[in-house]
Formats: sequence, structure tokens, C-alpha cells
Amino acid sequence: MDIVVKEKGALSTQRRKKRTKEDKKSIFEIYRSEKTMKDYFFYLKDFLSYVFDGDNPIEGEEVIELMSQIEKEDVEDYLAHLLNERQMKKTSLNKVISGLKTLYKELEKHGYNNPIKHIEHFKVARDIENILKLSFEDIKEIIKRYKITNDKEYRNVTILYTLFYTGMRSQELLNLQYKHILKRDGEYFLKLEKTKSGKEQYKPLHGFLVDKLHDYKNYIINLYGIKEEDMEERFVFPSSYPKNTQLSYRALYSLIQNMGLLIGKEISPHNIRHAVATELSLNGADLIEIRDFLGHADTKVTEIYINAKSLLEKKVLEKIPMPLIKDDE
Repeated sequence: MDIVVKEKGALSTQRRKKRTKEDKKSIFEIYRSEKTMKDYFFYLKDFLSYVFDGDNPIEGEEVIELMSQIEKEDVEDYLAHLLNERQMKKTSLNKVISGLKTLYKELEKHGYNNPIKHIEHFKVARDIENILKLSFEDIKEIIKRYKITNDKEYRNVTILYTLFYTGMRSQELLNLQYKHILKRDGEYFLKLEKTKSGKEQYKPLHGFLVDKLHDYKNYIINLYGIKEEDMEERFVFPSSYPKNTQLSYRALYSLIQNMGLLIGKEISPHNIRHAVATELSLNGADLIEIRDFLGHADTKVTEIYINAKSLLEKKVLEKIPMPLIKDDE
């Protein structure tokens, strides 16, 4: 996403701030997934609207000028407002902080002040309940109960397999095209071009999933009469096969939610990512292996699955001595 700012002195904003700030402008590019960037700029515009006067929507050309006038006190005031007046949860506040940190980090590369550099995230307890909401057994039960009567339902169950056996994020799955499925020396990989970090990533494909994707691809080719060579540029899981339109996140969330209702659980695509990570931990994968598989930038994010493993295994209970007193005594 590009934000283009006019040369210094060419942009005159009607917005007024309580304090006079230095006027700077620049041009920079930010490479992140489309959904992530939409979230980041939503947070940014809400923040700037809170700090600055003005009734008109903030336009792209004035964003950097306004960002350059922000001080650490402005950030702290805004976070206090979100916490105390809007009653925002700390987990949500941390998403806002992360978004602003990312945008200001990019701006800092062009010589601008970074007022949020030393703002820390709120300490929050990890939601173990959400991590453990969906298990491997639950996923098997969903697949057992899910009826496939048409191409869309076949697509949906293949999506479920793919989310579990790759641990992919939603947007990564939505962007997936057949050209991203690579083969080398008999092994299959996924090339993820648009990831949360903005960097290309590669994922090994489980043999079981390779077979499922192969069968699904042949089904679509035969059903719609598509030539093999024309499949490369097509989405693996489109909204419309003839039109090759990309599936939306809302549609993905809805179909996964409906599948979860088959076993009486309200789930999201991210719960499937939690499920495979927990299963990896239970089956002996270490912290680094799980981090790399999920594409986490930091092992701190991955540690929750190790904690979940300890909770599920209940090994500590085996170390408690058996009761010495009988029930009838």
C-alpha cells in the first residue's frame, strides 16, 4: 500500500491540534497482508481523529503530516481513552498498539520521530480456553457429520483439511492459487506470497493433504471442463469456479462457523490453527518447530501451545499420592 504525500509546503490541512508540532512529509511503502493493513489504517485513522480537530474524514494525503505531529503523550492519552472510556479489552488494545508501532516503524525509516517506540503492550493472560476450544477429535467428528452434495460443500471440507494440515492463516488460504503448490524431489510445498509479516514463506505439505488437494483439483477440472494448464492462475478455494473470484473472509468465517455447529461449537478459522498447533505439541514437536510451522516471528507467541500441552497431559496429577483415607471412614 502506498501513501503519497505532496512536497513540503504543498499541503495545507485545516485540522488544528492543541499543541503546535513540527511539519514533516515523506513517501513510504508498507508491505503487509491486505487485511492486516486495513486493520492498521483503521486504528490509525481512529487515533488521528481522536487527537486532531476536524469534522471531515482524514484523507490519504494528510495522514503522514498528521502522524508527524504526534507525541508520546498523545498516544498515552488515546490508549487511556480506549481503556477507560470505550472499555476496550487489553487484548484489543494490544492490536491497536501493534498496528501503530508497525506504521510508525516504517515512517521512522524516513527520518520521522517515532512517538510509540517505547510504548509497551499491556500484559494479558493467554486465553487457554479459546486455544483448547477445538481438538483433532472435534475436527474428525465435523468431517464425519458434514454432508457433501455439491462442489461448494466439497470445497468447504477441503478448506477444513487444508487449514488443519498447514496451520495457515485465513488470508493466506484465501490468496492461495494452484501456482503456489510446488513440487521438488517428490515433495510438495506451499509458497505463501502474502503473509502477515509481508515476507514470502514456504510450508511443507503433508502427504495426506496432497492427496486430498489432488482429488479436489481433478473433481473441479472434470466438473467445469477446465484444462489442466489453465488451473495455475486459479484460486484453490474461490467463491465462484467459473468466474474464479476470490472467497471473502466473511464467507470463510461463516462456512467454518456452520461446520462447528455440527458438533455444537462456535468456532472460527483461527481455532483450527490453534488445534493443529496444540496437536503438534502433544505429539512431541518442540517450540521452534511449532513456531516455524505457524510462521510466528517470536517464540513468545508460540509458548501458549506448550502450556496447553502441559494442561492436557495432566502428568502432574500422576505425582499426587493416592488418597490414604477411604470414603467410608
